[in-house]
Amino acid sequence: MPKPLDRIILSDEKKARKKEVMVRIQAVQAILRRWDPIEVEPGKLAPADEYDSYAPTIVSMVAQGCSAEQLSNHLEKLRIDVIGLEAAPECDADTANEIIAALRSEAV
Repeated sequence: MPKPLDRIILSDEKKARKKEVMVRIQAVQAILRRWDPIEVEPGKLAPADEYDSYAPTIVSMVAQGCSAEQLSNHLEKLRIDVIGLEAAPECDADTANEIIAALRSEAV
């Protein structure tokens, strides 16, 4: 039995939304690889996906309207509490601003 047209359209919309979210996650992953707080050059001295697991939460935070300061604080918390490094507020602030600019632009 064929699917009703509304289910096909919903499925296509769901696929398009999923693709959009994946593009945003990939954009954040690329930025996080440059952030590289442990200086392992993902893909060279460490797995290419070293920081990728942080991206979905970051995309969600920006989608919910977090400020650059809130995102910077999140990156700092990752740096200190998760990775175990010293604070680097300027670096985290620069990265937060880059992420927000990328995700809020028309390009992504």
